[in-house]
Amino acid sequence: MSVIGLVLLLTVSFCYAMFQGGFVSWFIFYSFLPFSVYASILLFYPLHDFTVERKVNKRECQAGESVEIALKFTRKSRLPLLFMVVEEELPQEMEDRGFQRKIIIFPGFKRTFSMSYTLENLQRGEHSFQSIRFWIGDFFGLVEKEAIYSSPLKITVFPRYHELAYSDLDRVFNQGAVVSTKKTQREHSVVSGVREYQPGDQLSWINWKATARTSEIMTKEFEVQKNRDAFIMLDEKPSDLFEESIVMAASIAHAMLKKGMEIGYVSMGSRLIIPAAAGNNQKRKILYRLVKEEPSVSNALNENVRKGILPANAAVIFIVSDLTLEKVDILSAFRPNQGLMVCVKKQADLTDQERLSSSTAVSRGIKVSFFEHGQLKSDRSEVMAK
Repeated sequence: MSVIGLVLLLTVSFCYAMFQGGFVSWFIFYSFLPFSVYASILLFYPLHDFTVERKVNKRECQAGESVEIALKFTRKSRLPLLFMVVEEELPQEMEDRGFQRKIIIFPGFKRTFSMSYTLENLQRGEHSFQSIRFWIGDFFGLVEKEAIYSSPLKITVFPRYHELAYSDLDRVFNQGAVVSTKKTQREHSVVSGVREYQPGDQLSWINWKATARTSEIMTKEFEVQKNRDAFIMLDEKPSDLFEESIVMAASIAHAMLKKGMEIGYVSMGSRLIIPAAAGNNQKRKILYRLVKEEPSVSNALNENVRKGILPANAAVIFIVSDLTLEKVDILSAFRPNQGLMVCVKKQADLTDQERLSSSTAVSRGIKVSFFEHGQLKSDRSEVMAK
């Protein structure tokens, strides 16, 4: 259609000048002639002559952060290009959130030109970019050519996590009660080294010799006992607080691993189990799994799969967005009398059914703790235990 239109306009203007004659008619023809010649050249301009290079300042980040993407175009000829529209084939989830995907640039005579854009406030997940689409055209829009370049890119957005003080973490495991001196000494009887003071450390843990030597407050690092091994299990039922549950799971995993504890992860949406371990590598495994978690109405951990799949000395931390008898039964099937339910909901907002479920859990020896999810956003956490 563009070729026919171009030839038709050129023919009409020439015929008009031939039959009408005069200055005006030939002026119109010769004025239109450069544009038609440019459009004809553009019609045969090879877009495969372009090379496209994509650069990103980071391929991994945390939820809420921004990523800058730069596109560099290189071509062999200097044919002036009036404009070029570049369209990034964004992942569907980004398009749904209204991310800008089209940008117009004016290359002119440049052989090398570039553009950049920023993806702000990224959401948790793996975002895959597949291709870059761009097109060029003439002054009147008679000729348009487009090309698609495959340029795969994957950006992994890990969930946010917050620093939990040791006192907060200890209250989670002990129903909000202050840990007794005997229990603390029993669980931290073996000194494995020293480290810098952190909020929540007890005064008796301070290593005065190391403090005097380094001029900084140093505390004793204790070898954590095996009975503190735990598995985090996430409630994957659809909920408005699902992302808060993800943040809570990441925060607890980060805090426990930072204290040297061994922790694992159990996925309800699949039958994946990450064995308990310690260290930064384990932290990355758990956070990467949390990247992939999505709400699901199904539960892959049926009654036959639940029993006997975890070590005998392990406890289960079940993070839920609300309390139901079904979830209490799930935790009971895993670890009778060794379970902990962490609910990312205000205790005052519980319904009568949820209060009944909480009482049932307590009667079965399951501890129930509540984290107010709003306080996580300000890096503060307060545990209210039932």
